Amino acid sequence: MSLNIKETVTAAALLALALFAWFDAATFAEEARVFPRLVAFAMGVLAFAMLARSFFAKAEDTKRPFFKSFRYFLVCLVLIGGYVYSTSLLGYFTASAIFIPAFALLLGLRRPFVIIASTVGFVILTNLVFVQAFQRPLPTEFFLRQ
Repeated sequence: MSLNIKETVTAAALLALALFAWFDAATFAEEARVFPRLVAFAMGVLAFAMLARSFFAKAEDTKRPFFKSFRYFLVCLVLIGGYVYSTSLLGYFTASAIFIPAFALLLGLRRPFVIIASTVGFVILTNLVFVQAFQRPLPTEFFLRQ
């Protein structure tokens, strides 16, 4: 057994975030807290699994660098920040339709069918869950504004 410090710290931080989200959701209205708590629970379970895995890392796993490329990491952060900012300017679905393929290409995915299918699937599923089922408005598309 060889402890992977980077993975342990990351998993502990994610577990702490999941716990915070779980307890913070208690302040929401009863019907609004279900989805955030489901996400927090899933995040907690996966963080716990990551934490457990970090205790059983092989010695060669501890020698891998934390970032394969710090430059790409920064580009990803900028892209995510741009996505968050652009949702209010362009609308949620338009920003998502731009962000998902751009992020996939940045991460090295090159199969057009998979990228398009993932993007369309995400937009449709998000619309069905949040707009249709939960009746929660998302930022309006720029071409639908008056």
